[in-house]
Amino acid sequence: MNSSDNPYVGLRPFKSEESLLFFGRSNQVVELLQRLHAHHFVAVVGGSGSGKSSLVRAGLIPALQAGYLVDNSDAWKIGIMKPGRQPLHHLAESLTRMADPDATDSAVSEMLTQIEEGGVEVILDLLEPIYRRHRTNFFLLVDQFEELFRYSVDIGDTEQRDQAIDFVNIMLELTNQRRVPVYVVLTMRSDFIGDCAEFYGLPEAMNQSLYLVPRMSREDLKQVIESPTKLFGKQVSTRLTSRLLNAMNRVKDELPLLQHALMRMWEYELKSDQSGVLDLADYDGIGRLNKALSQHANEALE
Repeated sequence: MNSSDNPYVGLRPFKSEESLLFFGRSNQVVELLQRLHAHHFVAVVGGSGSGKSSLVRAGLIPALQAGYLVDNSDAWKIGIMKPGRQPLHHLAESLTRMADPDATDSAVSEMLTQIEEGGVEVILDLLEPIYRRHRTNFFLLVDQFEELFRYSVDIGDTEQRDQAIDFVNIMLELTNQRRVPVYVVLTMRSDFIGDCAEFYGLPEAMNQSLYLVPRMSREDLKQVIESPTKLFGKQVSTRLTSRLLNAMNRVKDELPLLQHALMRMWEYELKSDQSGVLDLADYDGIGRLNKALSQHANEALE
């Protein structure tokens, strides 16, 4: 169910276009902007379910596009990628389509070949004319950076490892140069942080601008629960908010599970309860926070 039907996104991360529904992280967005301004590179690190991707996608990226990072400039080209098994290919695809959204697969393949041969200079040659013509800034999100270790390092394939090293070197060189304004943010699970020592220069870069995603305060979580509903002309009962806040510390992956439970309560309220308010009846109806996911799965099977 998309955000036009439901103010809660469920288990998946927020998208940039859902920033109006993204609450409780304003202070963290400001802190990310400060680090990005100083270093052009930020490693956003946190545990599973801590909201890393959502913080960048629905918090940081809309702030960039609103002009909060670069004075007198809200012109941005945004690229989002995951390393996967072929990090250089995904980098070439992201950069090529950043420069030309209608680029063909053959153009991506050509860019990949050029990057393999010429490195970061090829990328700067691609982006510099756009920057000179439109004063455009460039932002690259490398989401789920830990895939680089899973697919390129842990399997012990020399060619894959070499590609991973080239990818990290290019990423760091892009953020260290000042010919073209390029900003890079990676998101990574905290249990992989020790693996970064496999790459020369990466630990040093992360030490400068590591951002460990903090747990949300009770007041922040209250905004997450109540504010989206207000945008849709409904309310959350005070008793339900208190019950959810008290239950949060007793579950793993608390933020995705909270969003999923809220999404399900919204659906239950519209289809079954119809009281006009999200309340404890809706909470009980979806199996509460600890059983909402399994109850949803059972309904799907039936």
